[in-house]
Amino acid sequence: MNRLNTLPRGFSSLPALEVLDLTYNNLNENSTLCALYLSDNDFEILPQDIGKFTKLQILNNRDNDLISLPKEIGELTQLKELHIQGNCLAVLPPELGKVADE
Repeated sequence: MNRLNTLPRGFSSLPALEVLDLTYNNLNENSTLCALYLSDNDFEILPQDIGKFTKLQILNNRDNDLISLPKEIGELTQLKELHIQGNCLAVLPPELGKVADE
């Protein structure tokens, strides 16, 4: 078990990063992560745990293979930017409207 409870500054400036496994850390809903860039990968789904990053303001999943978004995305009440263009989404979860309302 590691002891990460936040992600380090400059984390998003790792252009050659191919794999990131944050298993067995102390990351939780109090994480200070405010931007997550996952564009141009082969993701078909986002994990339900995405809803735990309640301070997330930018979520970029552009140009993946997403076929759905989890309903937990509605828990991202601080979200200001959601980039999901270039995916295979046919329907958006109604919980996404919860983000826009707040």
